Amino acid sequence: MEDEKGGMSMKTTATAVARTLRDKSETARELALRELKMLQKDLATLDKILTGQRKAGDFALFDVVHGAFEIFRNASMVLENEGLLADIEKETAASQAREFLDRHGATLLTKPAGWHWISPKGEMRLLGRPLEAEKAAEALRALLPGTRRGKGKAAAAAAGDDAPAAATTADLAAGGGD
Repeated sequence: MEDEKGGMSMKTTATAVARTLRDKSETARELALRELKMLQKDLATLDKILTGQRKAGDFALFDVVHGAFEIFRNASMVLENEGLLADIEKETAASQAREFLDRHGATLLTKPAGWHWISPKGEMRLLGRPLEAEKAAEALRALLPGTRRGKGKAAAAAAGDDAPAAATTADLAAGGGD
């Protein structure tokens, strides 16, 4: 999957990055769990030493501190990677929505602000707010003819949908939405 410039597409790159992050997170999770079990054993040994049930012998107190640090390091990597994965998924979805809007002729206007699409009948439709590309893409999917047709106005009203999927420019002018 190469684009016109000969590089990988954004979706392919994001998928590869996400896969790498998941692999690294899984490795870090396994290391943290293994270190946690070792730390539990070290703490049990330390408990026995401090209660006098066992002699200190060659017990290294540094192992307890080192184990705790390793758990912190690996667990923080897992948590950070989960946050990055969520951000990647969110941005990938927004990017795909913008591509869909662009591919089907929608335009991001500044006045009236938002994503707009002109139907084959010449009607300008407001699809969504400027920062809501995903909602605008869903509104456009509902307007496009084809297999993924959205609910009709009667079905949307029966379902209790307060706001229509798209508004005409006349609706905007009447509502003062610029």
